[in-house]
Amino acid sequence: MWNKRLIILVTTFFLCFWILFFVTEAKANEPNWPTGKEYSYNCVKTLSCNVIIDDLTVQPKLFIGKSTFNGSNKPINIAYKGNHEPTNMSGIWGADWTAEEYRLWKCHTGSSDRCSKLEWNDYFDSMIYAPGVGDPRSEKRLGSKAIELGYPVDGGERVSSYRHSFDISNLLQNDNLDSLKQGLIEGAEGNWLKELQADPFLLVHSGGEDYQAYSNSLNWFYLTIIPLLEAHIVLQRNQMYTQDEYELVHSWLEKRVWVLEQGPMDGLLPKNQNWQLIHEAGNHETVKKKVAYLLWGIADMNNTYFTAGLNGFEDFYSTMRRDGTFKGEHKQGNGDNYGLSSGNEVGQAMVVMSIILHNQGVDVRKKYPKIEKFVQWASKNYLDVSNTGFSGGNSDMRFVSQDPKPKNTIGWMFLWDNVFGTSYTKNFNVDDNTKAMTTFGIVSPEDIIIN
Repeated sequence: MWNKRLIILVTTFFLCFWILFFVTEAKANEPNWPTGKEYSYNCVKTLSCNVIIDDLTVQPKLFIGKSTFNGSNKPINIAYKGNHEPTNMSGIWGADWTAEEYRLWKCHTGSSDRCSKLEWNDYFDSMIYAPGVGDPRSEKRLGSKAIELGYPVDGGERVSSYRHSFDISNLLQNDNLDSLKQGLIEGAEGNWLKELQADPFLLVHSGGEDYQAYSNSLNWFYLTIIPLLEAHIVLQRNQMYTQDEYELVHSWLEKRVWVLEQGPMDGLLPKNQNWQLIHEAGNHETVKKKVAYLLWGIADMNNTYFTAGLNGFEDFYSTMRRDGTFKGEHKQGNGDNYGLSSGNEVGQAMVVMSIILHNQGVDVRKKYPKIEKFVQWASKNYLDVSNTGFSGGNSDMRFVSQDPKPKNTIGWMFLWDNVFGTSYTKNFNVDDNTKAMTTFGIVSPEDIIIN
């Protein structure tokens, strides 16, 4: 009897010891992401929290959050779950794809001539700006230094232009790889995209106030870094670089990927969570990070980034219902932060990641069947959204109009049809702008030839 009790006690002791050891070890290895009210107010007051990208010296500890719907916003890092390797130098544009001439979509200056080359300048390319004050739905509290410098500043054309996504997409699709390579070399030689702006304000709303840290600036930077990474992959696959050119461009892009990692929700600190880091279940605010990490995993043949991106994709996949809708976006009610429009943005990124994985040799239709369920659901319900029962503040359906936001279109549906030989777009007679996917390096998914 006593021997049995002793064994139980000793076993329990050692079990508790090892649990404590691993928890302590995990805590010790967590990045020192800043938190707290003092930090938040100081960033706004002094404007001292911008990240100088060249000061980054090592690959950061990555964070990919696990989605939970249990009412807890506690960040759970799944970035390092398993080990997945990229198999070939192929991202969104597959290895057997070729371009076909097509009608140019607008470039960010409104001139088609601008699409013939990739240029950099101080106005667009020194700071990675965060949209600032000016949202009529909320008050934004500025610090004294921001007021002194003439804020509010929202980046203006620097943000709305999507920087170089139009140019890169046009160069890729016109197979103008020489000009594309020269553009990336000049970007690296000029060391452009030098500084990541931290929000110069506190967002004040009915639930309190938040410091959004880098979530604004990074949200817009993904629209630049993703096509840049796709371009880098295509240039590598086509052996366009000399060794010196490759090393120059690769080391420049590497630090621009490193700056993407600013912790859970890109450093968002809400007052109602005691100014501590939180994580929200899969939504439009966190999905593009996964795309960028998959692409850098391929461009750098980097298992760590590829694993993190794949884990993020599979985590978002776990939030999908059987019909392909997303629990975090497709809801009933009037929440400002979800809706059909933001749901399309998530679905678009999920389809893009599926295409990337397909090009890496994964049978996505078999392994991830709910992705095609989403395509089916959207192809039916976008024609009559009144039957969905879903609403939310992001439900204006602009993404199927003649004037969509470039970052949110239904081009992904035409891309899926092209890659897999399906016909989900047969009932969609939409404008060319509505089909474009320039923030992923594609202007016209219909006009890509798949050999």
